[in-house]
Amino acid sequence: MSQLFYKIDAFNFVPIKRTPWGGAKISALKKKYFPENKEKIPQNIGESWEVSTDEQFPSFVYLKNNEKVTLKSLLQNNAEAILGKHTSSKYGAHSPLLLKWLDANDLLSVQLHPNNENSLLKSNECGKPESWLVLDTDEAGFVYLGFQENLTNEQIIQFLLNDEPEKCLYRYEPKILDYISIPAGCVHAVGAGVFVAEPQYVLPEKSGKTWRISDWRRLYDENGKKSSNGFPRELHVEESLQAIDWNLPRGKKLEEKLVRNMQSNNPFYGDDNNPFALQVFCEKGKFQYDPLIKDTFSVVTVWAGEVILKCDSDTLIMHGGESALVSSEARQVTIHLTQNSNDKSCAAFFAFNDEVF
Repeated sequence: MSQLFYKIDAFNFVPIKRTPWGGAKISALKKKYFPENKEKIPQNIGESWEVSTDEQFPSFVYLKNNEKVTLKSLLQNNAEAILGKHTSSKYGAHSPLLLKWLDANDLLSVQLHPNNENSLLKSNECGKPESWLVLDTDEAGFVYLGFQENLTNEQIIQFLLNDEPEKCLYRYEPKILDYISIPAGCVHAVGAGVFVAEPQYVLPEKSGKTWRISDWRRLYDENGKKSSNGFPRELHVEESLQAIDWNLPRGKKLEEKLVRNMQSNNPFYGDDNNPFALQVFCEKGKFQYDPLIKDTFSVVTVWAGEVILKCDSDTLIMHGGESALVSSEARQVTIHLTQNSNDKSCAAFFAFNDEVF
């Protein structure tokens, strides 16, 4: 029987210089479950790329013989079996689902992702629709999602041109296991104290583009630390203004459209604002995972406890801080979530549904 589960190396971190807003939640979680690897884990981590075929931050996967290879090299010889016939024919040896963990200890910049048809994108760039599954949030944690109600487009544009985004952005205080869709053209920002799993849709051989509207007038030194003598990060205000989706609702109506809570085991299959299907398991016991999207791969990420996956003769034991690829050939997966009083097991399965586009 071929391998159905591919555990991914858990230490693929973006340097803090590139994510100066990074917090301590990812670091604490990884150190808890990998105490023997503490020297690999920085004190502050903004982004952990859990599943990636990106050239700059590639994932490494473990094979049955304990050999470790890049995910991309694995897919070059096994794309159809692992990703599925439809996905591999369209994307080749590339996972169109890039999964990151993101932890903010400071307010992220105000951002927008263009759609793939935007004429300002370079030949090696693409749009990057994404979503956020909230794994943890401080009591004061919040995100910005779109714009406030009762403002005209002209008022919003003026606030953004004046670098006053707080006067027009809609503030939402997320709950744990909220699933927040961020479609192309939606202005957004993650606030301090929020820890999310973030799937992104990125095309092969391209870099997903983020346009930065505001960085809250901050200055940074050459090491990425805030400094009154430093320099601002590059902004892309004009590009963003022409890429904003002005047809999106605002305020509470946008929240109702883009936010759903995943406390139950009920699956979400994606919609026209979110191509990432999702099912979350956070209760002790045995469950059945039927692939959310037929004949394609899934990604599973575990942020607490121990989770055991079984399908046919293949078994994978995972702990908090780990992610894995589930082959398209895994038709039905039995999930066993162990649990004790101090460590509730939690796992989320993501699948890419490009039919919603």
